[in-house]
Amino acid sequence: MSKVRAAVRQWVRVYLDDTSPLTTLGLFLGGTLTIALGLVNVWSDVGWLEHYQAWWHLGPLLVGCAANLVRRSRPVLTLVVAALMFVVDAVIGGSFAIVLVLFDGLYVVERFGSVRARGVVRFAAGVVTVATAIAALLGGESVRTALTLTFQNAALLLLPIWWARDVRSREELAAAAHARADLEASRAAARARAQDAEQRSAVQAERSRMARELHDAVAGDVSALVIRAGAALARPPGPTDRESLAAVRESGLHALDELRSMIEVLAAEGDQEPVAPSLTEDGAGLLERSDVMVDGVSPAELGPLAPAVDRAGYRVLQEALTNATRHGRPGSASARLRRGKENVEIRVSNAVENPAEDTSGMGVASMTERAQAVGGILGVQVEEGTWTVTATLPVAHP
Repeated sequence: MSKVRAAVRQWVRVYLDDTSPLTTLGLFLGGTLTIALGLVNVWSDVGWLEHYQAWWHLGPLLVGCAANLVRRSRPVLTLVVAALMFVVDAVIGGSFAIVLVLFDGLYVVERFGSVRARGVVRFAAGVVTVATAIAALLGGESVRTALTLTFQNAALLLLPIWWARDVRSREELAAAAHARADLEASRAAARARAQDAEQRSAVQAERSRMARELHDAVAGDVSALVIRAGAALARPPGPTDRESLAAVRESGLHALDELRSMIEVLAAEGDQEPVAPSLTEDGAGLLERSDVMVDGVSPAELGPLAPAVDRAGYRVLQEALTNATRHGRPGSASARLRRGKENVEIRVSNAVENPAEDTSGMGVASMTERAQAVGGILGVQVEEGTWTVTATLPVAHP
């Protein structure tokens, strides 16, 4: 029995959703069966013809089923034809088959019709139901008969409308849920793309930071080491060789210290930051190792500075001195440090062989980035054979 009920439910579901000719064929076969079983002469009291054959009802049934072929694309046409065939069929006494056709016509308008069409059909069904009861009472029928006619019309006219409305509501809810699921999936994909882009950006930023730190921390010492070793090799052996080797060793040890500090940070767990040197504490040693002429105040006299400004100032001075050692004429480099009320100024100058020297290298970009990170500015000028780097940094990090 349960299999029979499941088969019936499946057939009803297919019938309600199917748009193929099989739907129309099923309706026609069902109506023909009711005619063959003798379910005719339903409205015998209003029939105009006294003598007719049962098969005459096949005519209205066939026309109504033909209109059913466009039940989805032209639901109003389907209902209009069904209603006309209902009247024609009533003339010969009526049949249960044409009731099925009208039932289906009401269903398809409520299910697939426009909002306006649905409103008109609902209003008309209500008017017909009430008017039938009033006409019965005015015609002298009893209240019981009037109520019976009212319930019959409600079952015929209002039940398919209610059924179709319920099916359409469930479809709309399912479509809304599907749309929400698609929207959530789209949002999740967008969040995943954003997170992926953010992760790539963070990785790239970390790579840039590491490249900058390595460049600023090691490049200066390695450059000084190479230059001093090259100068020592260019001179004939003499008493200054030991001094040159000591300077080379000092630069190498300092570079090793910087590398060791960064390696410890990379190997450590958590958010440990490198212990970076500062301008006020380590600037004097940097100037001494670079062997440049110093003007203005000493690095220690520039303080107190904000920690970020102190670290940025050291890296700017370190890179400027590295460029002066690497590209300038030997012995021509000079550094000037000044402190104002709100800013400190770092200026490094050196003579260059080629006044058209490029100012867009990694060192200049690194200095500019560090200065701007703490709210300062950096300028590079090449004028009359002199390369000048000027950095103006705020005393307090904004």
